[in-house]
Amino acid sequence: MQDRMQELQKTDGFSDAFSKIVSGKSGYKAVIEKKPMVYKCKGCQSVIDSNQKFCHECGTKVEKS
Repeated sequence: MQDRMQELQKTDGFSDAFSKIVSGKSGYKAVIEKKPMVYKCKGCQSVIDSNQKFCHECGTKVEKS
């Protein structure tokens, strides 16, 4: 779900629609701050890549919410 939201936010259509809603006029470009998603292991709190299925430190299965 989070991956899909990040993909949508990268598109120009999303940015244009959001900017128009915020400003009330077309052609305005709002600055949208995008924070990188940080995934942590629920077992040992190690930072893991979003595409990993298991923690590289403790072997806990990664469950994405």
